Amino acid sequence: MKKISFTFILIFFIIAGFSQNNSDINIQSSKITLDVNKTIANNYEIIKPFFEESYLMYPSIPRGILEAISFTNSRFFHISHNQNDDESCIGLPKYYGVMGLVQDGKNYFRNNLIKVSELSNISVNEIITSPEKNIIAFASAYNSVKSKLNITSKNIEDQIPVLIELSELPLANDIKNNFALNSNLYSVFIFLNNKYYSIKCAFPEYNIDLENVFGENNYKILSSGHVIMSDSTITNTLGQKFFNNHISNLLSPNSSDYSPAIWNAAASCNYTVGRSGTFVSAVVVHDVEGTYAGCISWFQNCAASVSAHYVLRSSDGQITQMVLEADKAWHVGSENPYTIGFEHEGYVAQSSWYTTAMYTSSANLVRDICNSGYGISPLRTGFWPWLGTTYYNSSSIPGSCTKIKGHQHYPNQTHNDPGPNWNWDYYYKLINNGTSATTLTTATGNFYDSGGSGLNYGDDERKIWVITPVGASNITLNFSSFDLESTWDYMYIYDGTDEWAPLIGYFTGSNSPGIINSTGGALTIEFRSDCSTNTTGWAANWTSTSPDNIAPTTSISTPNTWETSDFTATFTDADNVGVEKSFYQVLDFDGTYWGANSNNGFFADNFDILQPNWTSTVGIWNVTAGELTQTDEAQNNSNIYASLNQNLSNRYLYHFIAKVNSTGANRRFGFHFFSDDATLPNRGNSYFVWFRIDDQSLQFYKVQNDTFNLVNTISSIVTNVGQYYDYKISYDKVTGKIVVWRDNVYLGSWTDSSPIINNGNFISFRTGNCSINITELKVFRSRYPTATITIGDNTKDIRYQNQNPLTFAAKIKSIVVDANNNLSLIDYHNLNIDWTVPSTVTVNDGISNDVDTIFDNTTVSSVCTISNDQNSGILEYWFAVGTSPGASDIVNWTNNGV
Repeated sequence: MKKISFTFILIFFIIAGFSQNNSDINIQSSKITLDVNKTIANNYEIIKPFFEESYLMYPSIPRGILEAISFTNSRFFHISHNQNDDESCIGLPKYYGVMGLVQDGKNYFRNNLIKVSELSNISVNEIITSPEKNIIAFASAYNSVKSKLNITSKNIEDQIPVLIELSELPLANDIKNNFALNSNLYSVFIFLNNKYYSIKCAFPEYNIDLENVFGENNYKILSSGHVIMSDSTITNTLGQKFFNNHISNLLSPNSSDYSPAIWNAAASCNYTVGRSGTFVSAVVVHDVEGTYAGCISWFQNCAASVSAHYVLRSSDGQITQMVLEADKAWHVGSENPYTIGFEHEGYVAQSSWYTTAMYTSSANLVRDICNSGYGISPLRTGFWPWLGTTYYNSSSIPGSCTKIKGHQHYPNQTHNDPGPNWNWDYYYKLINNGTSATTLTTATGNFYDSGGSGLNYGDDERKIWVITPVGASNITLNFSSFDLESTWDYMYIYDGTDEWAPLIGYFTGSNSPGIINSTGGALTIEFRSDCSTNTTGWAANWTSTSPDNIAPTTSISTPNTWETSDFTATFTDADNVGVEKSFYQVLDFDGTYWGANSNNGFFADNFDILQPNWTSTVGIWNVTAGELTQTDEAQNNSNIYASLNQNLSNRYLYHFIAKVNSTGANRRFGFHFFSDDATLPNRGNSYFVWFRIDDQSLQFYKVQNDTFNLVNTISSIVTNVGQYYDYKISYDKVTGKIVVWRDNVYLGSWTDSSPIINNGNFISFRTGNCSINITELKVFRSRYPTATITIGDNTKDIRYQNQNPLTFAAKIKSIVVDANNNLSLIDYHNLNIDWTVPSTVTVNDGISNDVDTIFDNTTVSSVCTISNDQNSGILEYWFAVGTSPGASDIVNWTNNGV
């Protein structure tokens, strides 16, 4: 892009004040105050957890450096702007967030907010609106740049190249910009050298040799209380000069045409100054057939007689500009006068050089050129399926209508780059990424091209439609007519919600798509036409199917009214589509509290008291009024855990009821399962499901070696403060799939391709900056249609007998899930348990004292003691009379009632 820079603006940003004195400017520099006032301290306490979270995520970042940058740029304040905010009186670009990032540098400052967004994959809007995302995004970008520059050291002095690359300040060779950049670094370093801040922010006590870092003379200027700046010199009151030869030389200056690019001019013998009045009207995509560094070096070789305007690196998409756009580079022979050339690191025969980073960087550069007033439309980018193996000199296509194409697509050429491995379809979509989609949400409807049912579509079109009927489980799209300009105009159909979803197919000419069926609730249709010749287009209609929302059912039966030994429980499950997962739980009653045998894979706690199987390590955990509570809202990672054997079944379901309280910022909570060491901060190896109240999201994390990794985020999950929700989480060790429901509504899932299958020994609740109330926690195991239930001692499923005949000793619960993630209601079956015999009775012959001999040959009398059975009670007594002990040959066993 053609830009003009005004370097004097920057100076007013760096300094605190200035005064005019003839042709010199006297600048009074104020040192960073050592005492943090109350406001700054309060600001820091709010965002302190986000810094800690960032260092845990990116341990290679030296502790303290994020706080130093934040303090220097914002004093720990999250800077935001309303639409009606006044501009700076000197027109200074706006800064955003805790890290003080610039989105629009007004063609002077670097847009480091955009750079941080691209490096972190966190959206600009999130970085602007969320203090946590602002810090984490910057930390991610810092980690990425540090890795790119191959900086493995944690020494602060070694971080200078990273700080420079992520700064918003322009990189220029003039002394004023050099001084500004040094001043910014100096502010960061004296913060890190300050003992008070090291204690306050919990980073090591650094002793940075500032004189060595900045050089003796420059250190004296930077540490002076008064600086005098003229057009060509910067001095202090002692006359000591600032030299333009230190920090800024660590990086090359930026391109004046395209600010993200490095400027490194080709040898003047390899290009022509000016274009002799010919206007730029096209872009040429090349590959180097070699390396990035080799290409840059080769363009300095006069014997090469070759150059390009830009060179791009494969690994990270870095761009070096070597010829101004206003000048004619020598890259495409007779077509040089009107073209801008890109050389991409790599080889025609190898696809691995064409990385996402390089495609993205190249597409961004093309968009910049298209916006620079040359009159090049991004829609004139080549995209056709045949383009990679097409050569102009053989076919005369794609022709002059296409303005962004490969070396091989220009006339009078002998080269075949970028060749068949260049993904023109992907490149086209990156360049034209601003096309908005038309969303169609009705259950059925008609679908026509832009000309409707009676007119042709237009030239130079890119149209996107997303058919996504509300609540649909699948869509059928049926074309009744189809006619596009063959070979040049194409329809692409994708199985999903955008053009990045899986491609079903592409169609041209009269090759109708026919009947298209989606696998889910959305289809995306993209249409592209070239610069001339249009036809009647298409007519189609769609229908959709609503998903299954009928819940499955489950019930339980057992063989006896009273169970006295191990028994088989039978489960009857039913669904209109089919039951996919089945779970059960066995609970028992010890006479005071209901619970479950956690060694057997079950868990149950109604939180009547804080049971001894819970261990609280971080936070204030108590049981109050039948609820487990955590009330320390300052805690960033509270922890209460319990042992649970999760190695006995293939699947587990975790069920709890909870509400979140507090009015602070960045409130979040979740549940760890399948943990092998819950004593560690992130529970060793585990999974956890995480609800973010303020970000309105559900997140899935996998923890390995106590380092967590965010693996999936589901947005627009609103969690109301003070409202109880019923949460259910299932984990399948075989497939690695984790599913989350709330109030029996499916929220989302994530599947681990390398699931954790062993050592699931703990479960744990976790909160961050909020309080929580939990009313119950139940854990179920997977099952078959029948399950053997063991009773007896503490090793069994049921460990207790009835306390009395009217109080159940145990219960079995069952819940099932169908193929469409519908949950059944929880069914339960109460159990009477008694495995001990009644107390022994003593029988006396006769009606009082025991007699040995009787003389009545028709009547026999006896008396017995009373038997006791506290579990089930005595139902009846039986008697018999025989001619020997235990015999019943005279009177058979007879029921004598009670």
